[in-house]
Amino acid sequence: MSLPWVRLDSNIASHDKIVELLSKRDGARAFTLYVCGLGYAGGHATDGAIPRAALPFIHGSERLAVMLVEHRLWEHAPGGWVIRNWDQRQELAVIAEMKRAGRKAAGAKGACKKWHGPDCECWKKAENE
Repeated sequence: MSLPWVRLDSNIASHDKIVELLSKRDGARAFTLYVCGLGYAGGHATDGAIPRAALPFIHGSERLAVMLVEHRLWEHAPGGWVIRNWDQRQELAVIAEMKRAGRKAAGAKGACKKWHGPDCECWKKAENE
């Protein structure tokens, strides 16, 4: 399940890696790729993975991806790249799915109690299906 949003440090513009990246030719384009990559990874629940085939769809190129690797924002991975430290700064897909399932079960329980009474436990059957 995709994430509805990703975390973006409010001080990103002054982060040392970003400042260095922006000082380079096409650094702004690489920065755009970085931010779009965050959105892609969150929206597709890839846990930070960016496949090579996705580059055109997130306003990137191999050359810009190399710049992100050189500035330690992305790392090489099989079939593409991975956003560095994704697992430390973003919610992993499995955790997002567990939260979603928990909210769904709580909603089913609440609806059951509301419409069937406090002693009904039909929501437990739905939880096991």
